[in-house]
Amino acid sequence: MEGEGMSFKGMLDRLDEITGILEKEDLELEESLALFEEAVGLLKASKSKLTESRSRVEKLLGSLEEGVSAEELDPGEGSGGDS
Repeated sequence: MEGEGMSFKGMLDRLDEITGILEKEDLELEESLALFEEAVGLLKASKSKLTESRSRVEKLLGSLEEGVSAEELDPGEGSGGDS
């Protein structure tokens, strides 16, 4: 899957780079399609990271409302590395 092992910022940077290439360069159809395919994969991966991050934030906010200490939360749950 595109974006595996990349940070969220890394994915955004690559998406920005792909956008610039597609806008400025005169590419063959196959090259353009390959870049577009990569971009779609990066968009899916970044959406997944955002969903994971949102879940973690909601869990933390819930712990504040319930009086649960942060230490009781599983620090590895939902983390896929550097977000």
